[in-house]
Amino acid sequence: MAEQTRLQSRYLVTGALVLKTALHIGGGESILGTTNSPVIRDVDGQPFIPGSSLKGAFRSMVEKLAATLALPHMEHDVLDTASDWVQQFHTRREQGMWTDSQTVERVVDEWPVTALLFGTPYTTSSIRFKDALLLAEQDAFIQRRDGVAIDRDSERAMDGLLYDYEVVPPTLRFGFELGLENPSPMDLRLTAMGLVEMRNGFFQIGGKRSSGLGQCQLEGIEVYALDLNIQSIEERAKRLRRYLTGRRLEDKFERQDANAFLESQVESLLSQVS
Repeated sequence: MAEQTRLQSRYLVTGALVLKTALHIGGGESILGTTNSPVIRDVDGQPFIPGSSLKGAFRSMVEKLAATLALPHMEHDVLDTASDWVQQFHTRREQGMWTDSQTVERVVDEWPVTALLFGTPYTTSSIRFKDALLLAEQDAFIQRRDGVAIDRDSERAMDGLLYDYEVVPPTLRFGFELGLENPSPMDLRLTAMGLVEMRNGFFQIGGKRSSGLGQCQLEGIEVYALDLNIQSIEERAKRLRRYLTGRRLEDKFERQDANAFLESQVESLLSQVS
């Protein structure tokens, strides 16, 4: 994979992810056999939302919006690494003996506009999501619900196939943290578009979403920025020193007006297609 040679900029977005409906993110087989489908828990037995689940749901949401806006190459689903398109791209790369920089150039020119944000087999992702842990002073009473398997042909309940599953109840709040490293202007705009959707409550995560589970809303958004993409080495060193020695986020980063930042980024994106 092609790597950036130096840190140019870093963004951090924090907030509280609030459950509007119950949430089910499966944690595998139940060791004690008390339920068919337990929710995932941390080492202390508290439910949490894996960063990989957040990234997957966020990516799906952003790609859907990008396709709605007819952004470059979004009409082709070429991010599946097993697809014929990707195999053809890989063959061309091998035959052409492209360097890393040449590969990145072709990814930028040919792949969906969201590719560099979320990563490809040839480029690293510029976005990351931290596991969302339960915020303090909350009681996470796990609920158990009953379900039944449905025959797809008859659309009727199948005899003898009752099961139960655990859910995290609504109103619980989880700490949210999203990071961006060396994002392009388009990466920032796409991320802001997704964050606005989350702020508006149009974000679902986890299993059984067709049953209404997993509806979330992002509240208390804070945006922090570190800009090292400047000519002056002295100023760059000054900002990096502040970042490395600061204890609080406010000491390490420049705090942005979150609403103004998101709205300006979304407006910049929409102005490209209007």
